[in-house]
Amino acid sequence: MNRNVLCGGSLLCLAFRATVANGEQGLATHRVAMTFGDYLARVGRSNLDLAAQRANITIAEAQIAIGRIFPDPSITGGLASVDVSRLGAPTATTLGVSQIIELGGKRKARVRAATAERTVAQADAEDFLRVLRANAAGAFIDAVAARLKLEQKRRSLDSLQQLVAVNEQRLKSGDIGEVALIKTRVEAQQFKSDVLAAAGDLQAAELELALQIGDVQARGLVPQPLGELKLPSRDFSEAQLIANAYEHRPDLIARRSAVGAADLRVDLASANRSIDLGISVGWQHSGPATGGFQQPAFESVGGTLTIPLPFSRLYRGELQGAQAARAQARLLVGSAELRVQIEVSQALARYRAAAGRVKLYESGTVADAQRVFEATMYNYQRGGASLLEVLDAQRILNDVYLSYFDGLRAHARALVEVETAAAMWDIDRI
Repeated sequence: MNRNVLCGGSLLCLAFRATVANGEQGLATHRVAMTFGDYLARVGRSNLDLAAQRANITIAEAQIAIGRIFPDPSITGGLASVDVSRLGAPTATTLGVSQIIELGGKRKARVRAATAERTVAQADAEDFLRVLRANAAGAFIDAVAARLKLEQKRRSLDSLQQLVAVNEQRLKSGDIGEVALIKTRVEAQQFKSDVLAAAGDLQAAELELALQIGDVQARGLVPQPLGELKLPSRDFSEAQLIANAYEHRPDLIARRSAVGAADLRVDLASANRSIDLGISVGWQHSGPATGGFQQPAFESVGGTLTIPLPFSRLYRGELQGAQAARAQARLLVGSAELRVQIEVSQALARYRAAAGRVKLYESGTVADAQRVFEATMYNYQRGGASLLEVLDAQRILNDVYLSYFDGLRAHARALVEVETAAAMWDIDRI
């Protein structure tokens, strides 16, 4: 009995430990190494927001089909009259067909307006893809930069741990005091917290990549970005970038298409002011009458034309609203063109500054910091440098590398911004 209790308690303990371990690890993840091109292709295929945006095109196409609908004819049938007074009046049955005839080109105007709206929806979807690609590229760049920073901090921590080992040997030989060893250990322990923080930043950046993919069929997929951010500096012509943006920016195309759609909505509002005719054709059969209504059975046909009196046309709200929307659409085109020009100029200015910053580090700053640290460490091992000088050289080297990686990140992001603003894309690697 006691043995069973002990076994049961052991099983419960193991189950509790497994639950805690699962809670600490979180959801199971599947890590997949991805290049820049593979990642963007995956985002384009799987992003849910993009799929939802593209659904607007299907909705707009449905509106075209709705615009083609014409009024359905109506069939009327039944008893026209029944003698309830029992005086011999004939019983009459009737059957008729009626149809509304639209005038003023309403159906054509509806189809043209809906077709223009589809063009706007297509341009909006292209612009959504342009922005999504930029955001996904930025997330990929951030993740690569986070990985580079983590690797550098791990290298710095290894150097500090090696320094601890050197100081332990020097303490044994009597070259240094115990305080120097303790200070080195404290420095290494403090740097471990930086490594842990960098590891958390990398994990968060990789999860952001998974969010950009947004594939519900691949929950738990965490991309591992492959890249070094060492992109060659490029020389852009501001005038050519602006000209390309004016011609190819989807958001600008959407605004211009919106002007055309607004023109067609004005035409539709004008067409809607035309009256619609109603035509009816009917057949009637009257049975034989008796009593004071002596008459044989007979059949008759007739037709009517209904012309509405357009008193409601005194109110021009629909037309005035469409005209105001057209004026607004034209103003938005001018605003969009100005915004495009400014965005291109701003992105190019940031890119040139970022490229200059990277060039500064690659022209010798990183190499000099590396040489200073190695020389200081070499001298320290031989008693020619102080511990403070070694730690200072280590900090400088680490800071230079981290600043260099920030510069690479800013350079890559600035390139993405330039090409996004100019509506061009030829970046195939990061």
